[in-house]
Amino acid sequence: MSVLRTASRTRLFLSLAGVLLSVVALVTGTGTRASAAVDAECASFDSDLFQVVKPSTEASLVTLSSVEVDSAAALYGFTGDEGILADVADSSGTGLTPVWRLYRWGDFMWAAEGPAVDAAVAAGYSKQFVAFYASTADAACLEPVYQLTRDGKHRLATTAGRDTLVADGWVAEGVAFYAVVAGGAPGDDGDTTFSLAVIPDTQNEITASDSRFANRVAWLVANRESLDLRYAMQVGDLTNWGAVDPAQFARAATELQPLEQAMPWSGAIGNHDTAAVCAGGSACPGANTNVTVRDTTAYNRYLPVSRFPNVEGTFEAGKIDNAYQVFQAGGVDWLVLNLELWPRVEAVGWAKSVVASHPDHNVVVVTHAYLNADGTIGGTNGGYGATSPQYLFDNLIKVYPNIKIVLSGHVGTSAVRTDVGVNGNRIVSLLTSYHSWTNPVRILEIDTAAGTATSTVYAPYTDTDFPTDSTSTSGLSFVR
Repeated sequence: MSVLRTASRTRLFLSLAGVLLSVVALVTGTGTRASAAVDAECASFDSDLFQVVKPSTEASLVTLSSVEVDSAAALYGFTGDEGILADVADSSGTGLTPVWRLYRWGDFMWAAEGPAVDAAVAAGYSKQFVAFYASTADAACLEPVYQLTRDGKHRLATTAGRDTLVADGWVAEGVAFYAVVAGGAPGDDGDTTFSLAVIPDTQNEITASDSRFANRVAWLVANRESLDLRYAMQVGDLTNWGAVDPAQFARAATELQPLEQAMPWSGAIGNHDTAAVCAGGSACPGANTNVTVRDTTAYNRYLPVSRFPNVEGTFEAGKIDNAYQVFQAGGVDWLVLNLELWPRVEAVGWAKSVVASHPDHNVVVVTHAYLNADGTIGGTNGGYGATSPQYLFDNLIKVYPNIKIVLSGHVGTSAVRTDVGVNGNRIVSLLTSYHSWTNPVRILEIDTAAGTATSTVYAPYTDTDFPTDSTSTSGLSFVR
């Protein structure tokens, strides 16, 4: 805070408008834009840039340090918390330009290195230090951050903020730099929190006389906006023995229609959804379940790839068993990777290529069998599959830094665990099974700014909460 102490000892002059209007035009390069030699790498913009305002003078301060934010409020009156202005880089990199912090007569301003800084210095501003790095050229992942002035003070703003300030009498003087705005990817509304719906094993709900499945779907659709739901996942065992009783799949497919019209969704395939399980719910006698567990003909007939418009790719052509979708929420990009249960080595290899080729996406892995009832990672193939959950963890989950969440069902009721991958990233895994005691659903709220994932479990059919199954995980680092 030494620079703020220096600022507090400097006399504040409020009548600078006549000089600064012309200076800012030079500093920000109104009507022109510098070109970076190469495009900035989007992954470099991974640091939150906070902005606070001093109400008594309308001076502003932007900083990468939340500690400085607190000190500026407590010691120097910068109590107007504007939140996260944008995401910038905290070190040099491809296509990035240093952005200097400058000071004159109670006013902080920021200018990209080059003519903008030279003009500010010529107008009497002192260079303090390089505050962060950004781009001076537009790119697909970037949006402009504008410089504005009023009564001798400067303010930075994104497009929406600029328009609000201009309506309040501020003068926009051009683009100061380009960054990832609103704490995330461009086009997001700046809200860093959102929710996912995790639907458990529903095998006992898919009968003609049971309304629990349809009731859950209706509740999720009705509460989509209030919960800020962006995506729904079903963790497998959608049916009980749908391969030999296709009416179960037909009903599930029909009753899912309101959900898929409201939000993107995907489903893992459980053992009860395959030809390995016969009437009554047990493994088909005399069958080689390692083979029949891969017979998902019925599932793919009623829930084909064409039913999921957001699918970006599949392991096997025309089969939804192993597939991935992408979406955007909380200011970041997401990839939902559905994997067959106890997956084949080849399917895991495909999954690795998908995750590796999407390093800028936060990955949620959904597979039917992963956690045991006690929250440990399963160590066997369950008598059906090719590998084990432990194999999946060792060869996929822990390997890639952008894998953040693993969802599963199959056994027990509810469990949570947190692991640390080889890259130091925290991974939260949630078991949501229940086998349809009522009609529970887990609502998982993610805050990409705070690095948290919290969840509650609720059964709308009986209006029942499951407080002991609520979870809270912090220390998650999301890719921006």
